[in-house]
Amino acid sequence: MFSRARLLQLTEAMRGKLIVVYGDIVADRFIYGTPKRISREAPVLILRQYREDVLLGGAGNAINNIYALGGLPIPVSVLGNDAAGHTLVDHLTATGVDCSAILRTDRYTTATKTRILGGMPHASRQQIVRFDVEDELTMDPAEEAQFAELLREQMSVCHAALISDYGYGVVSSSLAATLTQYAHGKPVTLDSRYHLLNYPGVTAATPNEEEAAAAAGTSLFNGEGEDRLYDVAETLQESLDSEAILITRGSRGMALFEREGPPLFIPVYGTDQVADVTGAGDTVIATFTLALAAGASYAEAAKLANYGGGIVVMKMGTSTVSNDELRYAIERDEELQE
Repeated sequence: MFSRARLLQLTEAMRGKLIVVYGDIVADRFIYGTPKRISREAPVLILRQYREDVLLGGAGNAINNIYALGGLPIPVSVLGNDAAGHTLVDHLTATGVDCSAILRTDRYTTATKTRILGGMPHASRQQIVRFDVEDELTMDPAEEAQFAELLREQMSVCHAALISDYGYGVVSSSLAATLTQYAHGKPVTLDSRYHLLNYPGVTAATPNEEEAAAAAGTSLFNGEGEDRLYDVAETLQESLDSEAILITRGSRGMALFEREGPPLFIPVYGTDQVADVTGAGDTVIATFTLALAAGASYAEAAKLANYGGGIVVMKMGTSTVSNDELRYAIERDEELQE
């Protein structure tokens, strides 16, 4: 069904495509330690810290993946005027990403997810606990107007838009509507953790099974998951008035539902020996959006996104997929047509 030459052509066409990324940028903080002993104060393991990383998470991870795939991300977001916010902006500017549309404010604390991992430095590490620093932003009318103008400007020059809503208040339905209103046929994709149905008019959405079922008011884990998946997708498509719904299914791959035609089930790429699923959904929507911007059909974009997701879950932590890695996966896939 899929042509190797066509997928390679699309991968090359991704380079240089401008993608506006509107969403919640999160600090993914990883603290690594080696086991030391059991504490005398409580029955807990003491780790000797040897490393700490602060990486781009949430919409920031989507931005990173777009850049790694050869695209040119344009972030529109809000960060706190704090250490985490400074670190994330430094990461972005170091790669040449234009951060002029990222608002910095003292009244918002940058969302931070801290993961503590234990193990020897050169062995596999186990996540022991995670704690989150969370805040919720409420924009005043002046900021709403400023963001609406930014989104209009960016949509006029970009090839596509990606909405990444992690629930911290940066993304609103009214501002997202600005993107869809001024898209004029350009793809606008959506990844929303909690409010999937708040953004009608998007071209496509990429929820996982749990998010899709919750938005549709049902469950896919009651023995009728396969049959009910069709109903869930239909509910989402009608509510969003979207062209396509791409549901990620973990080890079972992906299911693509388009407005016209039968659904497409894509088996997972790679092995089932997953190293870390952190940020895999960000990689999926970044690859999917960039592929659509490059002229891919929804099926071709889903296939490329499936490669991206399969590659990134084999890496530890919040990771990206490069354009070269994507090409390599296509070149070695024996199931593709020549």
